[in-house]
Amino acid sequence: MNPLHTTALQVEGMTCGSCVRHVENALRALPGVHSVDVRLRERTALVRHELPSAPAEALLAALAAEGYPASLEPGS
Repeated sequence: MNPLHTTALQVEGMTCGSCVRHVENALRALPGVHSVDVRLRERTALVRHELPSAPAEALLAALAAEGYPASLEPGS
């Protein structure tokens, strides 16, 4: 197993609990993702994942494909 990395994302477009579930499911479906903590109020997602099997670019692409544009929080 590769070491786990934590990436914080700013997620746009979330307005309700259903959006949170969509974001969680999109991220959890990626190989190498171990946990996802999505916070609607802050519009953030904290993802624990393996590198290189789940790079930050893959996290961003998965969310964009679901209609939730995201960006890396500074320092992630």
